Amino acid sequence: MRQSNIELLRIASMIMIALFHFSVHGPWPEDGPLASQIAVDMLSFGGKLGVNCFVMITGYFMVRRPLKVTSLLRIVFETWFYSFVILGIFLLAQPELVTQAKLEKALLPVMSGEYWFITCYLAMMVISPFLNLLYQHLSGTGKSRLMAAGFVALSLIPTVCTFNPIGSDLVWFFYLYLLGGWLREQADGHAKAGFCVLDPTRFTKKMGGWAIAGGVAFVWASMAVIGWAQQTSGFDRILPDYFIWQYMVPTFVASVGTFRAFQKLDIGCVPWINTAAASALGVYLIHDNPIMRAWLWPHFAAVYAAGPLAILAAGIGIAVAAYIVGALVDTARRTWLETPLFAWMGRRFSPAFAKADTWLSTIGK
Repeated sequence: MRQSNIELLRIASMIMIALFHFSVHGPWPEDGPLASQIAVDMLSFGGKLGVNCFVMITGYFMVRRPLKVTSLLRIVFETWFYSFVILGIFLLAQPELVTQAKLEKALLPVMSGEYWFITCYLAMMVISPFLNLLYQHLSGTGKSRLMAAGFVALSLIPTVCTFNPIGSDLVWFFYLYLLGGWLREQADGHAKAGFCVLDPTRFTKKMGGWAIAGGVAFVWASMAVIGWAQQTSGFDRILPDYFIWQYMVPTFVASVGTFRAFQKLDIGCVPWINTAAASALGVYLIHDNPIMRAWLWPHFAAVYAAGPLAILAAGIGIAVAAYIVGALVDTARRTWLETPLFAWMGRRFSPAFAKADTWLSTIGK
């Protein structure tokens, strides 16, 4: 059964990702008023927090569950579907937006990196049986130490040194996946002792709501200060958005704090939340398609002139609207296309799917 509190976090994560895209893909002037530029930068913060939470949700559910080949096929099918449909629409309606580079990526959306998140996410899913094997063979103390080591190597050092020695989104996804499983184990009461002091689940639990408030406040304040220094003195050591990236300590701490906050929500099973959350990936594939975003975001250029409050309000409203519209489209796709297609595939290729699932479930045995 789906946990509606975690599914609500899935929805919130994708809305924050849409806010990030509004911020970074909007046609904003480079030399605009400082207050307006800070407002745009503030909206970008939630995107990487949303990415972190989305991947942790996957580990939360999958670290104890064998990978099914149909799960991979559904993601691949969904990605190809939206890439091809959006390409076809714009080839007919506005072909000038379909450049040679965008056409090539649209034809091979998974392998070309048209959607960086999907490429990394699928790779993580393929590796997940081995991540699960690693997780299951560690003691509680070992899991806590692994989380601490990952925090130091993948988050603390890159934040302090302004250099990421690993610099891999995929490695970061592996870490978040395992962290999501560790959070699930603690929520279920199976992990009670042996926590390492630098285990992020340990210190964010002690911080409580300050993990979110402190992370958000630090990132927003740094944006304002660095942005001001850039405009007044030409400071260029780091950019105003330096601390927003997913592995930076303030963003990462806020991500874990946000996950914990949603874990504590006791809302039972809410069908409409579960239904809406099932379309989260579809919302991403629609609104962040390279051709779609080249058409979408320029429509909101006039918002910038209205000032910082209008930018914040418009960004939030547009992100929520993008989710609602995208979810309606994706619900129709799942109902009228994916469900009957995979039902037919299940009947037609049942022995092959069963064989693949058995192989995946026996890795390491």
